[in-house]
Amino acid sequence: SMRSQFTVDGVTSATSRTSGGSDNTPDELRHEFGAGITQLIAGRTLAVNTLYSTEHDYTSTTLAGNFTQLFAKKNTTLQLGVVRSWDKVFPQNRTWKRDKNVVTYSGDLSQILSKRLIAQLIFSYNETSGFLSDNYQVVTIIDGDRARRYEPVHPDSRLRRAAAMRVNYLLTPISSLRLGYRYYWDTWDVNSHTFSGFYQRYLGSATILGLGLRRYNQSRAFFFQPSYSEPLTYMSVDSKLNSGYTNELEFQLTLDGSSGKWPQLGEKTQLNFSLNFFHRHTDSADWHSRRKNLYAYYTNIGLRYRF
Repeated sequence: SMRSQFTVDGVTSATSRTSGGSDNTPDELRHEFGAGITQLIAGRTLAVNTLYSTEHDYTSTTLAGNFTQLFAKKNTTLQLGVVRSWDKVFPQNRTWKRDKNVVTYSGDLSQILSKRLIAQLIFSYNETSGFLSDNYQVVTIIDGDRARRYEPVHPDSRLRRAAAMRVNYLLTPISSLRLGYRYYWDTWDVNSHTFSGFYQRYLGSATILGLGLRRYNQSRAFFFQPSYSEPLTYMSVDSKLNSGYTNELEFQLTLDGSSGKWPQLGEKTQLNFSLNFFHRHTDSADWHSRRKNLYAYYTNIGLRYRF
């Protein structure tokens, strides 16, 4: 089978700053085009996809391949994947253009253990090289009564590895529980642990309720410091490289019109709604907001139509 897609999405902010390291364009418009082909070969599935996206300060070209093999009367599934990206970075507040290259290898093994239990093992290996800093951020060093501003400088290579396990257990004929754990480590000394749980239950033949919780803990990169007293070889104020933790609570609701219990939707339509509450804490204040805690909530509403 073959497929293609074209996407345009936008992000806007209320105000913009033209000083420091900020971008003086608060509106962000991204164009994305993708195409792919999936081929079934002797019970195996081979998929190849390509994607190109462009923004006002960034372009990315991606080629991805995925291989799927079923074993043991389709009770075992093995997936192997590789993704290669060629990116261009050209911040609006700079006159240069630099490269960023990414390659990711992944493996996924799923096993049906019983009529109630499914387990999954996941491993990924990522190599990133090139320009890895964020030049919209600013490192400020206080020198007497003067404040000197410097560009952040990150190493030009990074190896990332992650291993995860997930299980999905059928509690009752109308409810299930999904549990997961992920461990991540890289050559920048960032280590993280992610714990997740998701409970799902039918409230009727046409209504599904879901509740999820996710906890994330992270150590900081070896070159990250809350403040700098002098210029160093590597410097960063990126909160994503700081130590801290994240908590996220998710609520999901699905309404299915196929049973006729939701006549407003129609028998071929499904309504999906989600609401997430997010809290992130960093062990030192963010360079821009000067806060250690970020609180947010976001919603998503989607319609699925079966032709």
